[in-house]
Amino acid sequence: MINQHQCQGSMGSTSNDLSAAIEQMLEVVAQNDELKRGLRMATTAAAVSEVAALAGFEIAPAALVKHYAQRLLDAPDATAVHNFDLCSWDAGELLWAMNNWSVQD
Repeated sequence: MINQHQCQGSMGSTSNDLSAAIEQMLEVVAQNDELKRGLRMATTAAAVSEVAALAGFEIAPAALVKHYAQRLLDAPDATAVHNFDLCSWDAGELLWAMNNWSVQD
């Protein structure tokens, strides 16, 4: 039986808690071909959160996105660039996304 883990990303939860939950979720996913396939096919934060839920982890999409963004910001420059490049976005896709990002005033 998989225990339900919650990671909403509130001010009270730490980055370490979310990192641990993500690592544990990935361990569960690695043991299940259906979950692995679902995670490979996930193209949005919400889709990743859905797979996490199927694995027994409640990880809010916004918490997931902000967690990884914060890790990029906190990393040394070379590491941040390397980790960003691992996302494998092509330039056109990235420019389109950046051009269409919502900005809060």
